[in-house]
Formats: sequence, C-alpha cells, structure tokens
Amino acid sequence: MPRKVLIVEDIATNRIVLNVKLSAAGYDVVQATSAEAGLATALTTQPDVVLASARPDKMSPEHFLRAFGENPQLAKLPVIMLMEGYNPAARLKLLKAGAADVMCHPPKIGALLARFRSILRRHDSREDALLTEQMAQSLGFSEAPSGFVSPARVSVTTAAPTRAKAWCAALGNAPDCQMLTCDATKLLDERTGPSPDVLVVELQADAPEAGLCLLADLRAHPRTRDAGLIAVLDRPLETLYCDAMDRGADDVLPHGFCPIELGLRIRQLATHKKRNDHRRAYMHEGLRAAVTDPLTGLYNRRFAALKLAQTLADCEATGQSCAVMAIDVDHFKRVNDELGHSAGDTALIELAAVLQHSLRAEDLVARIGGEEFLVVMPRTPHGLAQEVADRLRAIVDAHPFHLAGNAPLQHITVSIGVAVQEPRPERLRSDIPDLAEALIARADDALYRSKRHGRNQVTMSIRTAA
Repeated sequence: MPRKVLIVEDIATNRIVLNVKLSAAGYDVVQATSAEAGLATALTTQPDVVLASARPDKMSPEHFLRAFGENPQLAKLPVIMLMEGYNPAARLKLLKAGAADVMCHPPKIGALLARFRSILRRHDSREDALLTEQMAQSLGFSEAPSGFVSPARVSVTTAAPTRAKAWCAALGNAPDCQMLTCDATKLLDERTGPSPDVLVVELQADAPEAGLCLLADLRAHPRTRDAGLIAVLDRPLETLYCDAMDRGADDVLPHGFCPIELGLRIRQLATHKKRNDHRRAYMHEGLRAAVTDPLTGLYNRRFAALKLAQTLADCEATGQSCAVMAIDVDHFKRVNDELGHSAGDTALIELAAVLQHSLRAEDLVARIGGEEFLVVMPRTPHGLAQEVADRLRAIVDAHPFHLAGNAPLQHITVSIGVAVQEPRPERLRSDIPDLAEALIARADDALYRSKRHGRNQVTMSIRTAA
C-alpha cells in the first residue's frame, strides 16, 4: 500500500509539480490549497506525512504547526515545511513550533524523498501506537511520560576530537543531556558502558565514506540501533544529505553545526527513544504476563503445552526420550481452611522454589492449576524419570514450610504422576501437538492413581512408544 502525502500549497503550479514528482516516486498524494484546508484534509485523509508551504495565508506557519500539535489525531503526524531561501532564524522558529524539518522551496526531489524515507522509517504507525496504548491499559501501566525524564546520553563523534569537545561545550551542560565525546570504535564496543540515547556524527564532504559507514554501522549495531542518529554536514551537499538519510540518520543538519538546532534535535530524538523504550517494555511485559503464572513466577499451562510440543519435536529428531511429571499438593484445602488463603499462596510460592531448585536448568516447571504443577524433562528415559520423581517427592516431604507468622512449620507432601514418551523415527511432525496433549493426559492419569493409592507417592504411566 503506497504511503500518503498531503501537500498544502496555495500556488497551483507548485502543487502540480510536487504531485507529479511524488506520484512518480510511488506516493499517494492528496492536496489542500490553504492552511485551514490542510488541517481539515489531514483529519479526513490521515496522511503519513505533510508537506506544507511556509508562506503565511490566513494562518501563520507557526500557528499551522501548533494546530497540528494540539490536535490529538494529528499530533504525531510529521510536517515538513517548505521555505523560500535559507533563513536560519526562520528555520529555527519553525522547528521550535513543531516542524519535523524545514527545506528550501522548491525542494530537490532526491533530498525530499530521502527525508521522507527517514521520517517514515522512524515514525510510529497509528496501528502500533493504538496497540501499545491498549496493551498498556490492559496491563495497568501508566502512559509514558511526555518528556525525557532521566538525562539523555548524547555521544558526539567528529573528524577532529577537539571539535567534538567544542561542540559539547557550545551545547552547554543542559540538565536533560549528558554530553560525551567518543570515537567510532568505542561506540561499537559492546563493553563500553550504557548505550547512548542520541548519537551525533560529523560528515565531511571531502572524505564522506568513513562517516557514512559509521552511520550504517551505528544503525545496525545492537547497542545503538534504537538510538537517535544525527548527521552534521560540514557544508550543504545534496548527495551527502541523501546518503546520510539512507544510511540511517534520523535527522541531518545540512548547513553545518548549529548549537540551537542540534540541541532541539537531540531533545526530540531523546524523547522519541524514551517513548519507544517504554513501548518495548510494555510489549515485553505483555508477553511475559501471557505465559507466566502471576503468583509463583513459573510458566503457565499455555506456555508449558507449547514448550512440551517443541521439546518432543527436538527429542524425536535426536532419538531421545521426553518425560512429563504432573505434581499435585496433597490435602491442599486443609492448608487454606486451617491457615488461610494467604498461607496457601505462600505454600505454592515456596513449593515452586523447591521444585525449580531441585531440577535441572533445562527442565521446565509450570503451574497449570490451583495446586497442580507440570514438569517437562527433555532427554529423560524411563528409569531416570522415576529416579528424579522419587527424589523430588522425598525433598518436598522433608522440607519444612513456613507459611504464617508464628504458626509452626508445616509438613506438606505431593503426589506425582510420570509419563515418558519414547522416540519413534517414523512419527510425523504434524502429530507432535496431539502427542503432547496425550502425554500430559497420561501423566495426569498416573497422578490420580497416586492420589487414589494413598498420596505422597510416585506413579509411573504405562510405558509406550506410540
């Protein structure tokens, strides 16, 4: 699906030229003839980026930009302003008002398309933002702060180290930034301290390749790929501007070092990175919550079933056996009735720790019900499975459980059912999920027989290669 660009321009000839060039580049173009019409069109068409003339009509360019920022539906929409000639003061005024960038009118199409690619690469889609917001609300998380609270770690790399120090000094000791000078090798060194939030790289027109390669390496490296990346050109050069954007730069200062603009860009990218860090945290927490039992911290039944199927497939491929233990706490209702549900929760938490501590690192322990646990043991033949189950039962039997305040130590036992799946070379991989469910059912059946025969014992399921 082509990306959509909204052109806001009152001169028809300019609109036609931009429309032709952008359509030829594969963009879906919509147009508006005034700032007021541009705001209305943006709301109805929901473009991916706005390209607007900075000539004032009934609404000043600054008012136009602020109107976007103040509208929740448009606030995250990037707006590129087109300005007649190069006016540093006017450029900074528009950037401070919220422009994603300011380019000369008429724009050079190569540079404009490179800027589009950079903006759209970084710009969060509305669907991603909505998904993150819904996940945050469902998990009870607060919204990410609008500002960058902790100081942003900013790394500056220039061809001459003294120039990097001068740039840091010119930027000043802002409370929201921690300025660092750094050479390229340290930036890409896994062992060099915390990762930077924003990186500033100087590009020299006479020898650009080293700086361009550094940009590409920084964008690809695990330590720096999520950081904001700013290139500073020593003089305006369209080809170098385009190359910097396409090598991974988020922003480019085409007219050389400007401390005010660079500071503004740094703060914007630092805030953007902080927001994305929060979103990744939401996603990770959501994934963790989806597969984890909140009481014990163990995996839940959903994850255990998937992991068992994967383990069975691996064991089949290597000709190894796979064992499953179903474990249930004996007379658990008595604990809840006599000591309270808080004591019952404490018992489950402590039992989970005992099980994890007593098994191999490769074994998976999951809580799959109220007081029922499941253990998946790869590469475990019948004899070893029975030996481990007997040892585990004895460990729990001998363990003193401290469940409530001044109450005496409690004695808890478990019943265990064990099922072992022997490998069979001719088995189809498509049969594995059903085989996993059948293996759990066999372990459950063995567990019930342990319960029926007196509890605090281990029962092995009938051995089978089916």
